[in-house]
Amino acid sequence: MHAISRFVDRRFHLFDEAGRRTMLDAMARAQERWDWRWLSYGLMSSHTHHGLLAGDVDPERFYQSVHTSFSARLHLRSEGATLGPVMAARPKFHPVHTQASLQRMVAYHHRNPTEAGLVERPRDSRRTSHRAYLRLDPAPPFLDVEWALDFLGFQDTEAGRRRFDDFVSELALDDYRPADEAAHRDEPIGLLDRQGPQEVDWASLEVAARNVVGLGSQEPLGSRRRKPTRVRWVMARVATRDLGQSWEATAQRLGMSKGAAFNLVERRRGDVGLEAAANEVAARIGPGAK
Repeated sequence: MHAISRFVDRRFHLFDEAGRRTMLDAMARAQERWDWRWLSYGLMSSHTHHGLLAGDVDPERFYQSVHTSFSARLHLRSEGATLGPVMAARPKFHPVHTQASLQRMVAYHHRNPTEAGLVERPRDSRRTSHRAYLRLDPAPPFLDVEWALDFLGFQDTEAGRRRFDDFVSELALDDYRPADEAAHRDEPIGLLDRQGPQEVDWASLEVAARNVVGLGSQEPLGSRRRKPTRVRWVMARVATRDLGQSWEATAQRLGMSKGAAFNLVERRRGDVGLEAAANEVAARIGPGAK
C-alpha cells in the first residue's frame, strides 16, 4: 500500500531535521495502534510517502495519532507562529498488488530527494528509509530492515544491500505514478487461461479447497488455526490468480479486509505445499473438471 499525506496549502513543515525527527517519533509512538508492516517512508517538505503491507486494523487510528501528535509538537515548536489544522486531509491510499510494484514503490520513495534535486544519490539523504536499509543509519523501531529486504527480494548482507542500493539508483521511474500502480498487474496468467474475470462458484471453490487441504465441512473457515488458514490461502490464490477476481471481491467472500487477503497470500507465496494445493484446486474446478 502506498499512503500519501499532504500538509495544508502544501506548506513546508518538514524542511529540517528536527521536523523529520518529530514525524518519525510520532510514527513510532503510534505503531501499537495497528498491525501494518513498514516497507519504506519518504518525508518530503510538504508531504509524506509511506510504503506499507496492509494488516487487519483500520489505519484511521494510526494516522489520527500520528497527525495529531505531529501537529501539536509543530505548534509547540513554533511558539505561536502556527495555529490550526496542519494536514490537508486524510491520507490517500493507493493499493500495490505485486512484488515488482512494491519494489518500484520503495525505489520511488527513496529516490524522491534525488529527483527533487536535494541530493546527488539516494544514500545521501536522511529524508527516506534508504540509509536505514543500507545500515548507514539506525532504523526507526517500526522498520524491520532484514524482513523488508528479504520481502523485496534482497539480502541483509553487504552484497545484498549494495544490490539494493544499485537497484534503487538505477531503476527507470520516469513513468511511475502511484495511482497507476493500483491498477497494475504483472501476475502470470493462471491455469484456467482466462481472458477476464470469470463467474465464480465460491461454494464449489471452498469445497475443493477444503478437500485438498483436509479441512472438514463443519470446521469454521474463519478460524486462525492452521488448516482453515491454508484453505483461505488456497481460495484467495486461485480466485485472484486463475479466476480473475479482484482482491476486494475475494476478501469480501472470505470475510477479510482487502489488505489482509493480499497479505495472506503474499506472506506464503512460493510455499511449495500451498502452491501445489492451489494448482490441484484450480485443476478440479477448471474446464472439464468433474
